[in-house]
Amino acid sequence: MPAPRQTRALPDGREYLPDIYFFLFDDKILRPYTIDAGCATAALKGKHDMLGWKGVLGAAMALASPSAFAQERVSDVEIPTRWAGSEVAVGVLQHGSNFHPLGGKLIFDLPKPPGGQIYEGFEEDGTVDIQLVYRSPPLRLMFKPRLTAKVQINTDGRTNFASVGAEWRQRLLQGRLYGQIGIGLAVHDGYRFTPDPFEPGLAIGEARRRYDVYRTRTSFGSRVLFNPNASIGVRLSRRLAVEATWEHFSHRQLFSKQNPGIDNLGLRVVRTFGARR
Repeated sequence: MPAPRQTRALPDGREYLPDIYFFLFDDKILRPYTIDAGCATAALKGKHDMLGWKGVLGAAMALASPSAFAQERVSDVEIPTRWAGSEVAVGVLQHGSNFHPLGGKLIFDLPKPPGGQIYEGFEEDGTVDIQLVYRSPPLRLMFKPRLTAKVQINTDGRTNFASVGAEWRQRLLQGRLYGQIGIGLAVHDGYRFTPDPFEPGLAIGEARRRYDVYRTRTSFGSRVLFNPNASIGVRLSRRLAVEATWEHFSHRQLFSKQNPGIDNLGLRVVRTFGARR
């Protein structure tokens, strides 16, 4: 326990604490000053007068004591707010990657189809998405889920996605490594069903247009899709992390028999706000 602070006496008999006792040159004379009940007074040979601007300056110097500096240092620390623990992320993903953890095989080693044909669900493979993510702070519920909102924009004019959901995170190695899984509900601006380019009686121009859609756009079978996802993250600092992520979109044939689904793989850079949780 720290010892009580000792007071000292001025020439006029008054006591003061050392850290608020200071000197100023006043009219070429070194005069002692103290802070007394919120105002500054001067003491020299028993005479007192109110301080002018020099005294105010001295009072400010006195208040800049070690405790005041400590408060200043504390103010430099980021105080957690209601946004503390929330995250934003930017990612680059391969749109339509040959990676299918929810399928019968992890990858499909399929022979090349005949000219002019393409496997169902592979129409948009090989393009690139930019993903923007927001995650809420962990909720005070069982397993502490985070609410998420994501937008995934294709850079080649293919299908774009927007989703909301929740993610659950498990940390390892004192938080330097973590894994998380999530589920969401997504909508897209692509095709529920692509037009049939082989329909009899089509004009040549319309048949060609439909055939181009058939080759480059996926028929998802529903406007609303489920978005199971998973990622592994490595924390670079208290504020920054990098994630390897997998995002899947399909509806498990709940809304129609047409359900090719699509899988995306990529990397994200994550920025955490406020105190890390």
